[in-house]
Amino acid sequence: MIAGIHISPSDLIIRKEAVKNSVLASLKENQKIDAKVLKVFSDNKAEVLIAGKKVIVKSPFLLTQGAKLELNILKTEENLTFKIIPSNENKFSEKISALIRLVSKSNPFLSLTKIDNTELLEMLKSISLKSDRADKDFLPRLFNKSGILFEQKMSTLLKQGNNQFLQQEVLNIFKNDIKGYVLNQLQTQDHNAGNLKMLSEYSSNIENLQVLNAQSSDTGKYLIPFPVFTNDSFSFGQLLIDLGNPKENKKNGNKDRIINVSFLLNMSKLGGLRADFSIYKKSISGVFNLSSIEVCDFVKTKLPQLKENLTQREYLVRNIECKVASKEEISPTSLVESFAKDVTKDKDRILNIII
Repeated sequence: MIAGIHISPSDLIIRKEAVKNSVLASLKENQKIDAKVLKVFSDNKAEVLIAGKKVIVKSPFLLTQGAKLELNILKTEENLTFKIIPSNENKFSEKISALIRLVSKSNPFLSLTKIDNTELLEMLKSISLKSDRADKDFLPRLFNKSGILFEQKMSTLLKQGNNQFLQQEVLNIFKNDIKGYVLNQLQTQDHNAGNLKMLSEYSSNIENLQVLNAQSSDTGKYLIPFPVFTNDSFSFGQLLIDLGNPKENKKNGNKDRIINVSFLLNMSKLGGLRADFSIYKKSISGVFNLSSIEVCDFVKTKLPQLKENLTQREYLVRNIECKVASKEEISPTSLVESFAKDVTKDKDRILNIII
């Protein structure tokens, strides 16, 4: 068994003295080798077979027994440094790359907050995340009313065929779905130029987001912006959901699927916050990336209650921790950049492993 492994923010590193007399010492830069997860222990520890040698590692994210990994050696001057290469690569067209750039510039809901329309603002508040209470229905409500699923809801309804309630159900969608409401408003003439511009801006931005998520669906990744309403004002956050490769999930009947969720927002008092969580069946682990050590210490005091709440919902909490992040890691564009890197570039994806 080999010890002496540590982690940088992006690489798996094994100190040379720890592998001096093993086959790992002869590995060369840019050489690719296979690895396999042999066992998974508590506290996110796992036994991994690398070049015929068993290595004990610990990860803030979940590893699954039997998972096969491909490692690329980046440098061998002082340490052996590995990056984990994904089993499949996805390339997107220039059109999709352009869409990602457009989505990164503005949250689609921002323009709606600039419109003098009480009914529309109330709809926006209804889908907002609020910090004063836990809200288990936040995500279902966000998906149902934000406009993201507008066309899907209309298609499902129309496929049911004509019935006596069809017209009323269509009217309900246009009334209760923000995109439907905005499209209906754009058909009226009772708007000043400023309101029309903001309505059109939302419509264009939400459609860009819909196209982007439709194109990225074969990777299992979805980028979802959302509004936050606190202290009588709006701010905005982002959600990145990674359901895993759909084809691979289908092969094993979703039995061993790992769901990764990243959550980014800027808190008025705590500053930038990014939470990266990993869910395997009913096991959950994750990391809160925070702006300072003071904020990190504060959030740590809330972790016991979070773990208790998750346990009450029948989750097995493996590991939840806090760390101070760089400005880049919690910047407003960090999730979009991560999304773009994963789905548009032919680059290695990184798995952070620590011991």
